[in-house]
Amino acid sequence: MNYIYERKINYYETDRMGIVHHSNYIRFLEEARCEFLDKVSLPYSLLEETGIMIPVLGVDCKFKHHVTFNDVILIETFVKEFNGVRLTMGYNIVEKNTGVQVLSGETKHCFTDSSLKPVNLKKHFPDAYEKFNSLKKDNDK
Repeated sequence: MNYIYERKINYYETDRMGIVHHSNYIRFLEEARCEFLDKVSLPYSLLEETGIMIPVLGVDCKFKHHVTFNDVILIETFVKEFNGVRLTMGYNIVEKNTGVQVLSGETKHCFTDSSLKPVNLKKHFPDAYEKFNSLKKDNDK
């Protein structure tokens, strides 16, 4: 399943050159990831209630084009890789009105307990394991 998150660029997210500052894209990816998890019925709050955390291990962004104040972006979010312990989320950002690709990227995560010790979802939260696994398989097709 791919999810599209729509977002309008705020003035305060731009820099002196009038374009979105690169650091804001990390926030945009997190917003999209949180919305994605909500839509697939695995919100962060549910995972945390079960003692599961999903820290970010890495972020990779390829900037293709810039956007400015009042532009609307669409962030396509999807499960790229999943093995029960690690998760890679993929992202494609396009400017809504032009369809121009703004960014492609990914975030890498692992599943941990509250002390940040890695856990395998298959053992600790089988329902979440099955959901993530099915989302990954959807993207393999």
